Amino acid sequence: MVLKAIVPTLMMALAFSGADLAQIEQDRSPEKDKNGEEEPTNYWEGVEFGLEDFAEVRRFVKLFYIDPSYDKRMAWLMAANFALREMDPSREILPEDYWKRKRKDRKERKRFGGKVMRLDKSDQFVIHEVGDRDVPEDKPGTLTPKEINLKKEEARRKQEELEKSFARVPFTEDDFRRVADYLTAQLRKAAPKVESNRFFVAAAKGYLASLDPHSTIISSKAWDESTKATTDSSFEGIGAVLTKKGDETIIESPMEGQPAYKTGLRAGDVIVAVDKKPVTGMLLPKVVKLIRGPKGTPVTLTIRRLGLPRDKDFVITRDNIEIKNVQKRMVEHHPDMGYVKITGFVPTTREALSDAIEQLVKEARGGRLRGLITDLRYNSGGLLQESVDVADDFLEDGVIVSVKNPSDRDEIYRATPGSFGFPVVVLINSSSASAAEILASAIQENARGLVVGDRSFGKASVQTLLNPLLRRDYYIKLTVARYYAPSGRTIQVMGVVPDIDIPRSPDGEPTPTFREEDLMHHLSRQSAEPNPTNTDLVREVLACDKKMGVGDRFIKADPNPQVKPDYQVMKAADYLECLIVLNEKKTDTAGITAE
Repeated sequence: MVLKAIVPTLMMALAFSGADLAQIEQDRSPEKDKNGEEEPTNYWEGVEFGLEDFAEVRRFVKLFYIDPSYDKRMAWLMAANFALREMDPSREILPEDYWKRKRKDRKERKRFGGKVMRLDKSDQFVIHEVGDRDVPEDKPGTLTPKEINLKKEEARRKQEELEKSFARVPFTEDDFRRVADYLTAQLRKAAPKVESNRFFVAAAKGYLASLDPHSTIISSKAWDESTKATTDSSFEGIGAVLTKKGDETIIESPMEGQPAYKTGLRAGDVIVAVDKKPVTGMLLPKVVKLIRGPKGTPVTLTIRRLGLPRDKDFVITRDNIEIKNVQKRMVEHHPDMGYVKITGFVPTTREALSDAIEQLVKEARGGRLRGLITDLRYNSGGLLQESVDVADDFLEDGVIVSVKNPSDRDEIYRATPGSFGFPVVVLINSSSASAAEILASAIQENARGLVVGDRSFGKASVQTLLNPLLRRDYYIKLTVARYYAPSGRTIQVMGVVPDIDIPRSPDGEPTPTFREEDLMHHLSRQSAEPNPTNTDLVREVLACDKKMGVGDRFIKADPNPQVKPDYQVMKAADYLECLIVLNEKKTDTAGITAE
């Protein structure tokens, strides 16, 4: 019998923009890199993880994973490869025929020209020394969205080609052990005192990554930090949203009331230097690191602005910038209309949302909120039960979500009469995932409101955190079920398709996206294209917006504001305004009786 302790069921999406576990989790000790920058924190420091722990991870997979027929050959291969990547220089296993073919290709010669060795002359695979040859030639941010999509397709094609070659290569647990023995021997030669836990951690991660992109192991310290980052948090800086365009770092928008705004920085300003250090061509995280600092200390930003004859220095005093998991405000130009942004679904989300709406109601004239925009953009998920509870507050009846586990009975979550009766528009984008998609699909498919924005991430799987036997310093995160929208379809890969598309900017310029479909080994898509739920209502809303919409008019009136307007929110407000008007007309019509 295996003892287990299960913390609440979790739904965490792997998306570019969120505080994703895969981005938070790092396995290298803190040290200086070649440029003198600090490496990420080693959350596995002090966690003893060896061969027996790796074996326990595999036992949990056998007991709880959603698909017991997973490809064990690929699992052992990826376990070996993840471990080999931790060597210095990095190494990888390649099918011998694949390596020979690529080495002869002029375009691929640089990538596959490293040294190789065989553990046994009968092996159909080689161990290839990668070194720095796999560093991409393109600088981040220099590609157009179209070029990025082409790159993604090329990467997908290459991965599929590699895995087809791997499919012809036998690889078993015994082969993995031979690789592990080789790795251990190399470590002892190079650094007798090196800790081997990071290699077994990597092997376990590789094994789980072969199952799907969301199964992994994570240290309890990293999990605690990721949870804090999703809940209310703060940082010390200037309070501005930055973005990259080519080699330039641009202020997308200063936050109202924060130091950057008060000092006079504007949307569209180009940051040329930070404290006289040039930042053109520098990666965005490094620019952010230079700008942030202790509260009360100054930082000088050299700004290039259209209309100024020369670059100008702005001295900004840093402050403490608070980020709330649930943020609220009234919507400008739309009386008594509220806006809430939910960053993630944590244990306090439902309560915080109720408090935010209660405050919005108090701010509205006569204590009546006419409608609410619920912003789920960049919400990468969270607790299943919390998203169900939030959906229940909006719905009167109907199915919220169904969870199907092959080894257990289905769970169907149904709504009870909710407490929020005003019209609702839900705003999503490609980084709205998992628990956020549950709320969006529940609102949409129960015809409770409109979903607008961009197609969501497309992650419809449920993960559970499992505590290893008698251990509390790391978790095993396994996919144990799929969830289904109220209509009975799974949004896996497909995502939630908005009732009305809204581009990020008025010109409709495409932006690069990253979704479940871009991840290797994701769970399969099982449902067909969704049937639109609100077709007639959408037609009426769009016709109304042509007459009443104010968002586009305000943008044309002030094309260069200090704070860049959020076009998607502005259009969501226009659509909500029309939804309110249509609801009022229907109510008035229903109240007319014949005498």
